[in-house]
Amino acid sequence: MESRRSKGPLRFGVFELDLESGELRRHGLKVRLPDQSFQILKLLLGRAGEVVGREELRKALWTSETFVDFEVGLNSAVRKLREALDDSADNPRFVETVPRRGYRFIASVTSPIENPVPPLEPPGGRGSSALGQTVEVDSPPVALMPVPPPRTTGVGRRGAALLFLGIVALFAFLYYRAAEPVSASIQSLVVLPFEDLSGGQEQEYFADSVTDALTAHLSQAGLDVISRTSARQYKHTTKRVAQIATELNGIEGVVEGTLQKSGDRVRITVKLIRVATDRSDWSKTYEDDVGTMLALQRRIASDIAVAAGRPQPTAARTQTIDPAAYEAYIKGLTAQGLQRFEGFQRAVAYFDEAIRIQPDFAEAHAALAYAHLQFLFGGPMSPHQVIAKGEAAARRALQLDETIARAHLALGQFLILYHWRAEEGYKELERATELQGPGPDDISAALSRTLQRQGRVEEAVAAAERARKLDPLSIGAQLAVGTAYRTAGQYDRSIEELRRAVAMSPTLPRPHYLLGVTFVAMGRYAEAIPELKIAARPETGHNSRIEGYLGYAYAAAGQRDAAHAVLKELEAHRREQYVSWFGTALIHDSLGEKQPALAALRKAYEDHAVEFGMSEQYPPFKTIAAEPEYLALMRQVGLCRAPHAGSLSALNC
Repeated sequence: MESRRSKGPLRFGVFELDLESGELRRHGLKVRLPDQSFQILKLLLGRAGEVVGREELRKALWTSETFVDFEVGLNSAVRKLREALDDSADNPRFVETVPRRGYRFIASVTSPIENPVPPLEPPGGRGSSALGQTVEVDSPPVALMPVPPPRTTGVGRRGAALLFLGIVALFAFLYYRAAEPVSASIQSLVVLPFEDLSGGQEQEYFADSVTDALTAHLSQAGLDVISRTSARQYKHTTKRVAQIATELNGIEGVVEGTLQKSGDRVRITVKLIRVATDRSDWSKTYEDDVGTMLALQRRIASDIAVAAGRPQPTAARTQTIDPAAYEAYIKGLTAQGLQRFEGFQRAVAYFDEAIRIQPDFAEAHAALAYAHLQFLFGGPMSPHQVIAKGEAAARRALQLDETIARAHLALGQFLILYHWRAEEGYKELERATELQGPGPDDISAALSRTLQRQGRVEEAVAAAERARKLDPLSIGAQLAVGTAYRTAGQYDRSIEELRRAVAMSPTLPRPHYLLGVTFVAMGRYAEAIPELKIAARPETGHNSRIEGYLGYAYAAAGQRDAAHAVLKELEAHRREQYVSWFGTALIHDSLGEKQPALAALRKAYEDHAVEFGMSEQYPPFKTIAAEPEYLALMRQVGLCRAPHAGSLSALNC
């Protein structure tokens, strides 16, 4: 007969490990434990008190044909084991690290009492049941109060049997009710950064792309999904699920997973964990070719949504992608995520390569359009240099697949910021919002800005607050809230929110810029100037668009010499790269210089300067406000309306 340690459950502390089912329980409730972590725990328990070497663990967990970074994989599996046991590497209660050798289980291990509540002893005596089956009872005899001898009639025997079965059924019901998942649907969740098991950091971008794609697709399924910006804060985290949920506004579910890529094959393992029980509600492993990744990611998201209690999403368009094209595409997404001009340049090169390899790659066309859109907000290129290729890419993406939200976003922004066809642009942004669902991301930020331009300030604030709720660790979401409150005229609240953004990232220029814009709107130029100086002149380089705003603040504050100095700087920069004439026009207008202001504004109009489409951020012109040429230009760019006061958008002509 096998020993109970090799066959039955093992107990240590408040935990039980069932070797047959692979289940770990704490106080009788299941605790999620990945398979590799289970195998490690099984080995350590079997040799409690002894050192189990790392090489021995490697042979037990991975075959020689498995392509994986052993050190990364083992460290990850041990970390997940410690999380399940609520153990600490620094002060271990169960798993001790033996430097350069391996691991040792240091707690005592015992076999539990298999029948904590022994059944009533049937009439046939100890060792036989009323059903005629042998029952082994390993626990010591339990003293019971004397009871009268049972009747030996057929009715009595049937009653004893029914009573026994009833007790067994009751305990089975209570146990399985505690073990089964809660049936309530999950409404809010986060997709934690997937762990790459392929080996080497150079492959992490592939796992990151899966995380981002699932986040987007789940948002489209109608779930409240924490943005990838906030989720990335938990990459390689050791925090427990409950702590993560608390930090992310009380989400109900957590999606976590691993990815292993070998050649053109990829294996993805995904789990949906319910925060309330800290148990996995659903898990599944997928394996396919890299060329099917777009369809595979949609399928995974669909399965997660169904497991969370959402209806089965409508089947989306599927397309097989050349692996080399897909590789270039996700490298472009990674470069684009750097949020710098150089990063967007690299992204464009990667997306061009993906499209060259596979011309009908719709997502690559959409990503290319979005990368070109970013050039409108900074860098050395004029709108004319950017728009043709960017708009063509957006329209081509929508020809191939009308359901790509990012393509609608890019096209809508091009229509608003360059063509000044606001109504058409708003429709594209609304379509992007419909397709993307309620989640955060750039689409929500664009929607909030659009509502501000339309004067729908209450809706703009609500949209920004919702985006922040789904992206609580994102400075972009924080800035959107501060901007929305400024547009609503709630300046004190705007300053409070923007100062919070500065605290989140003190060296980032944009929070200082928007804080300066708010002080300008309040007429507090002495406080605006230091903030605008920080934003316009970071440690490296300069931002000519913000320099124009700084020059305006100097002029409005009566510092004429400083304002003229900024004009000279802008002229010097213009000899080297594109510099918007809009800021130059603002400075001259604030200085009371009518003709130079009109001339500069005319050139800004000819360049299709994006500031016309971002009018909610800029103060109204005063010196040239009554000039016929100025009013004609404003009619051409669609700014002759008065949605709210305090900015260029308030113009009524």
